[in-house]
Formats: sequence, structure tokens, C-alpha cells
Amino acid sequence: MLWKRWTTMCLISVCVLFSAPFHTSAVDAPDRTSLDQAGTAVAAAPADNKPLINASSDLSLTDTVNKWKSVLAQKQGFENWQQANWQSYPLGPGTHGWVVIFGETGHEVGYMIIHAAEDGSLRLTEYGTGDSPLFSYTTLYRSLVQQALIPDTLSLTDFIQNDAIRKDRLYMDALTAVWKINLQDQTYYLDAKSGELLPLKSDPVPVLPVQQIGAADLTGITDERLLPAFDPYNRLPWVQGTPLQASNLAELKTALQTQEQLTYVVLLYGKQVTLPLAVIGYQQWGDNAPFLVLDHVGPRYVLLNEALMQGRLYP
Repeated sequence: MLWKRWTTMCLISVCVLFSAPFHTSAVDAPDRTSLDQAGTAVAAAPADNKPLINASSDLSLTDTVNKWKSVLAQKQGFENWQQANWQSYPLGPGTHGWVVIFGETGHEVGYMIIHAAEDGSLRLTEYGTGDSPLFSYTTLYRSLVQQALIPDTLSLTDFIQNDAIRKDRLYMDALTAVWKINLQDQTYYLDAKSGELLPLKSDPVPVLPVQQIGAADLTGITDERLLPAFDPYNRLPWVQGTPLQASNLAELKTALQTQEQLTYVVLLYGKQVTLPLAVIGYQQWGDNAPFLVLDHVGPRYVLLNEALMQGRLYP
């Protein structure tokens, strides 16, 4: 999926230009020799990505990730997580969070965003499947090569290990997640999911205060519905149409009973970027906060309440 901005004509033309998603191949996949068969990180990340956790919290993170991985592996679309290895990386400063990237047989298969609560417990903020996970080095690398910001003679492994290229993950919320890249005295911002170069000159401002961002645990009976993905640019009622009045899961369910193709639209970075995404379902675990499932270069499970506070749904 793509970023679109300015007028409707620009939206349609840019769609054609950026419609092809990134794909991970065995040749391009990151070196996963730093992961053991149990899925635990056993080698240090690059210097600018060293985990900011102590031994006890590291153990808690390992146990929690493996538990959630096993639970999700029983769900539709997550089957290849069962044998997946994983690596964790810290998010931006002050977030007390990590992104966990899952890989299986030489390619990436999904991710989790995990935050530490005030009581020391770990909570799941976001997750998703597919070969373009949030904060994927592979997607970032391909985008920088396509933008001619790094030479294609530089291998993915060398790019990851190159400390002269500073790579910072900035995660404010599910819809405000970017790579901050410092390269040859220049700073670039790229979308953490699609890898698209963003029109930013400084770090994005969080839309929601940290204390308003929720999280969930994967416990309880699952209430879910999954729908086929579609291209929001096949129909454009979201450009000038009227959004639905939906602010919770019950209202989302009602809307999906009459209109299975809903488009979620959010304006980002001071309205410089308009992001339309196909709604492909919802998922709630017990009494935990529900997730909205969006198609954004693969399925993304983002917290419903936070998503509806930032964007709108269109029929």
C-alpha cells in the first residue's frame, strides 16, 4: 500500500508508481546466524541497536515472545511462526519498547511491537505477518537502493553492519513509525512498513500521548473476523466522501455487516501524507483491547481504539 497526498489526480498517479510491494527473497534475507533454534537472540545487534534491557528483563522478553509466538502460530496466517526464529531491537529512546522480527527458512515472516508497562510486565502493542514486517532491514535496504541513496554493490549484510549509516527506529504509535537514517551528513525518514521515503525534515511529533496508547495480552477466547484484502484505489469514496461514525468494536462490526470493504484513512505528519488502507478484519482476545487488521504491505494488527482516534473509516 502507498502513501498518497495532494490532489485526487496526484493520488491516482502516485498509486501506479508505488503499487508494487517489497518482497524478501532468500538471497536478500538478513543473515540469521545470530538466532538459535529456540528463537533467542545470541549475538549482539549493530552498535546503534543494542538492547537496552538487563538480564532479568531479557529473560522475561524471551519467555514472553516465545509464549505469544506459540499462541499466534495457531491462528490463520501465522502458521509459519511455529518454527520461526526471532531477533529483537529497541525502539526509539524513552519508549521502553522493542520490535521483534520473525524469520523462517531464510525469509522474514512477521513481527511484534512490545512495550514494558509501569509494573514491569510486557504488553503487546502491534503485530503482523508477511515478508515486509515493521522495521525490516530488508525493506529499508531495498528502498535506499531504489532511491539511489546507497549503491546496489553494498550487500544487505554489509549495510546492516555499517555503523557509518545510522539507523534509528522511531515508534510513536502504530501509524507513526519511521526509520530515521543518517547517511553522509544527511537525514532521511522512511516509513517503517513500506519503506517509502517521507517528506519529513525533523522527527515526527507523536499524535497520541504515550499514556493514551494501550496494549493487550493474548489471553482469553478470541473474537475475530478476517476478510480478503483489496486495493483502496479501485474505489475512491474516501477522497471526498463522508466517514462512518465508528469509535469502537461494536460499531465496526455493525459497519462490516453491511459493507465488507471499508477503507481506513489517516492523515500523517501534519497532513503531508494521506494513508488509505484496506480494513481486512478485527481480533480481540478475551477482555483485552481489540485490534483492527489492516492491509499495509501485509496484514497489520493495530490497536483499534488508537487507530480510530487518529483516522476514519469510509464505506
